[in-house]
Amino acid sequence: MNAIRAVVLDLDGTLLNSAKEVSARSRRAVLDCCARGYAIIIATARPPRSVRELLPRELQQLGYWICYNGGVVTDRGAVPLHVAYIPNDTVQSVYRYMELHDRGSYVTFESGDEMWSFRELNEGEEKTLGIPASAPKPRVMTEGHMAERPITKLLISNGNGIYEALVGQFGSEVNMILTDNRQLIQIMPVSVSKAYGLRIVLDRLGITADQAMAFGDDYNDLALFEHCGYPVAVGNAVRELQAVARTVTLTNDEDGVAAVLEQLPGLSGLCTPAG
Repeated sequence: MNAIRAVVLDLDGTLLNSAKEVSARSRRAVLDCCARGYAIIIATARPPRSVRELLPRELQQLGYWICYNGGVVTDRGAVPLHVAYIPNDTVQSVYRYMELHDRGSYVTFESGDEMWSFRELNEGEEKTLGIPASAPKPRVMTEGHMAERPITKLLISNGNGIYEALVGQFGSEVNMILTDNRQLIQIMPVSVSKAYGLRIVLDRLGITADQAMAFGDDYNDLALFEHCGYPVAVGNAVRELQAVARTVTLTNDEDGVAAVLEQLPGLSGLCTPAG
């Protein structure tokens, strides 16, 4: 435990409870962890705008954000350190494949910290995508718009079981992960993952991977767990993640993250909240 210098926090299903909130205990534990000297790093599949929507303001100021599963890395959501894009021809090929083989599923795109879709989404689809009720609706994009914009991430419904076919067709061109009870296909640039984003942040901080403690719950956290020295799965995590965790804590609704953070010893300060 004394070797840990950085704490890496997934949001949905991990730090956030089922109501998509940070409990008072979890909020206090993260702030205290920062005060005791640990670098705080957010590592999420979500875009920066959702981190601002879901995290209390004081937690937003604590450290680095790894968003889009590593596609965008920022310092406290403000200073971009790294941005990766999916090649536009690959984006168009995926879209045309879906048009031919699964027109009933939705295809959404992340570009410029905005979500776009080729059609309006219904309430159930918005829920699967984790769009907060107060957030703007995805903008409808034409194929011409798609050709003009840099795309950071694609999100596709797996309602008709298209995932395996997409992996077979595009698995060598992109990093593709199935999450959210096998309902959501997340597609990033081929080299991008949460571990990829974490390496960028740790190099900047002068911290080694074995000095990082990471918390997670879903398949997009597997690469993160393999990269860090002390992986912690929450009790509601998928079995595959629990199997490679060093510790399994309580669930996200039982403040599993806080239960571990409260046990960390003090360090000389690395965490420097923004003013």
